[in-house]
Amino acid sequence: MIPDSLTTEGRMKFIQLILISVFLIVPLSSGYAADIDAMLAKAKEEKKFVMLELGSVGCIPCDQMKSVMSKLSSTYKDKLEVIFVDVRKDTEPARRFRVFVIPTQVFLDRNGKEFHRHVGYYDYESIIPILKKAGI
Repeated sequence: MIPDSLTTEGRMKFIQLILISVFLIVPLSSGYAADIDAMLAKAKEEKKFVMLELGSVGCIPCDQMKSVMSKLSSTYKDKLEVIFVDVRKDTEPARRFRVFVIPTQVFLDRNGKEFHRHVGYYDYESIIPILKKAGI
């Protein structure tokens, strides 16, 4: 339970600490890494930008990102590949992309190079200028 005495900023930091704690005790698994690598390779081959959403099922801000990801996928379907990675099921991509707090969005250019990163819920309207700046 989040203490009532915390400010909004304090509450967010408290939630982040809990998420980090949960992430650190998750057992190591590498069952999905090949799938993610294949999806990244396909996006690169198709000259698409990528938005990696590194989160977990059951994480409230991660679940809130589903509608944003869906809208991005449909709006930019020919230019942007949106990939969700459940870091509780597969920790390797989280290590590879240096993700310590979920959700984290990692944006990759057509060559697979990171050009933007955000931690926490990221609303659609805030993502659009980032995509435009990248040329999408």
